[in-house]
Amino acid sequence: MSTTPTPPVSGPGNYGMPAGPGPSYGPPVSRPTSTLAIIALVLGALALIFSFIPLVNFVAFALAIASIVCAVVSLIRRSGGKSMAIIGLALSVVAFISAIVVNIVVATAISSASQAISKGLETYSAQASAKHTIEYKVTTNAPATVHYWAPDGTGQTDVSADWTKDISSTGFTSALVSVNSSDYKNTAAAVSCEIIIDGKSVAKNTGSGASASASCNATAD
Repeated sequence: MSTTPTPPVSGPGNYGMPAGPGPSYGPPVSRPTSTLAIIALVLGALALIFSFIPLVNFVAFALAIASIVCAVVSLIRRSGGKSMAIIGLALSVVAFISAIVVNIVVATAISSASQAISKGLETYSAQASAKHTIEYKVTTNAPATVHYWAPDGTGQTDVSADWTKDISSTGFTSALVSVNSSDYKNTAAAVSCEIIIDGKSVAKNTGSGASASASCNATAD
């Protein structure tokens, strides 16, 4: 018994070659991520962090510029990592703006503080050189001893009636006057003191009875 061989199947384009499986190209090859895109993302993130730190955020400007350059070059070359390059670019722009805003706020705060200090020094200087007139007033219905402050030291005087004294002073002045009855047995004794600085009454006090006393103090500034 003879077997008839099967003729090869011919078709367009195979020129009589036997049919077989088509060519195999393997799995698709993914495009590698661009190194520039990675650098752009890292620099953008660092720039954003530094942008919020006053005085140090000048570094953010350099980092942001470097990130923008890397991101743009990566996108132009189309070498992969497009998303990372875009994110790095966005972070760099935000960091650049943030650094500018922070620096403006800090500069404004420093300027305000400087003006406040300057104004304070001017006020202090004016107060330290200001001239003041101090008037002490004491009333008594019995013999008494008066103690008072003066620029050249403390003073003391014995009085038996109302007493006043005018003093001139420059700068910060602590005014003090006290009166003590010398008649320790006089239960009807009555004394009072008052301090007037630059025409304004700033302290007043009274005392009565045996050993009556009164004390007044104030500050001229």
